[in-house]
Amino acid sequence: MTGFAVPPVTGHVGRWLVDANGRVILLDGVNMVAKGAATPAAEGFGPADAAWLQQNGIDVVRLGLTAASLMPTPGHIDQAWLRSYLQTVDQLTSHGILVLVDLHQDGWGPTTGSDGFPGWMTITNGATNTHAPFPNYYISDPAVQAAFQSFWEDVPGPGGVPLQQRVVSMFGTLASAVATNTRVLGYDLLNEPWPGTTWQPCLSDPNGCPALDQSGLDPYYARVDRAIRAADTHHLVFPEPYVLFDFGLSATHVALPASEKNGGLSFHMYTASPSAEPAVLSHAVSWSASTGGALLETEFGATTDTAAIDRMIGEADQALVPWIFWTFDEDVVHSLAQPPSGSNLVASTVSAIVRPHPVAVAGTPTASAYDPTTRTMTFTWSTTGPGGRTYPPTVPTLFNVPMSLYPSSYAVHVTGGHVVSARGQELTVDPVPGASSVTVTVSPAG
Repeated sequence: MTGFAVPPVTGHVGRWLVDANGRVILLDGVNMVAKGAATPAAEGFGPADAAWLQQNGIDVVRLGLTAASLMPTPGHIDQAWLRSYLQTVDQLTSHGILVLVDLHQDGWGPTTGSDGFPGWMTITNGATNTHAPFPNYYISDPAVQAAFQSFWEDVPGPGGVPLQQRVVSMFGTLASAVATNTRVLGYDLLNEPWPGTTWQPCLSDPNGCPALDQSGLDPYYARVDRAIRAADTHHLVFPEPYVLFDFGLSATHVALPASEKNGGLSFHMYTASPSAEPAVLSHAVSWSASTGGALLETEFGATTDTAAIDRMIGEADQALVPWIFWTFDEDVVHSLAQPPSGSNLVASTVSAIVRPHPVAVAGTPTASAYDPTTRTMTFTWSTTGPGGRTYPPTVPTLFNVPMSLYPSSYAVHVTGGHVVSARGQELTVDPVPGASSVTVTVSPAG
């Protein structure tokens, strides 16, 4: 392996992801989701893309797949599709990038007009399919609502097998396949779930819908968690709240599945107004405080507007929450069929997501900021780690500094510490003896 390599995540301490040395792991990432029948590789994602991501400071890829692609017929995994998907996992992790395995859906599935679950898992009981577009289908398409309701009720599908049992078997297969890959971050258990036909309480009450969390999400996540843990005892599991949480209008009370010790919340930020964005992050932090789970913002953006992306990343950085931008294949490159270079790159997006940032912090993060105009990053941390942990001198703090931002090198100013690496993409800093906090500033040289 050459180039920058992100330390594997081995667990969490409260809201913080941590590595084997107990360092807090903060991640900048992108999504790459195969929504149709083609695998990421068949769509054009390959080693050149992985190399570009590594060189430009991307630490993690949320690599999505759908149930319709993985199990197109009842009970039968498409082994060729799975092999191709796993090759992409290996390509990314061999470039030092973490991978989050994501079971994806939007508007339930192809039968209702989008992507996700196959037709044989779509039980609507005759509900009208209005074919409403994204994102209105959740609220205005009775067929989408009914399909989710059947899923939460775990009704029998083909062969009399309950719907959730099919997904349980999918995750068992995925976990068996990636369990030994140390740079797999974990599993995102279901993209943007919808509450079903009785969704109104989740929107009308700022406290959310605890009863629906408990009756719908929690049993499903517990079943999937047990299947994963039968094959993989160490990678993290990330349940998602109902998608209404992502609008910033309500909290979530989803549980860590089955008293899970190695789990956290995968959440998104797609609000009608920028003024609601801080509420999403606040609700996530509150959820962590009540459950002890880790936090990972796995979607936001869906735009090429530089100022909007800068604003949203700034909010996540200020909240000290790891983030994963939506998405590589729509908003970072114009075409996966072409190399990620030159005119194929979306310059407005690249200028926003490529930035220096802390990755492995020997302590507790306290403040993070980046000025895209001056390309200046400032980061501060306490040298005491979560839970009062202390670190030996052999465990430094690690930064990812993409050299594409600093073609003439960069300058580093440290208060409370000193640089212990040469100028390059991997910047490492040690505290001076007795320092209670350290501040690092990275800016263009000269």
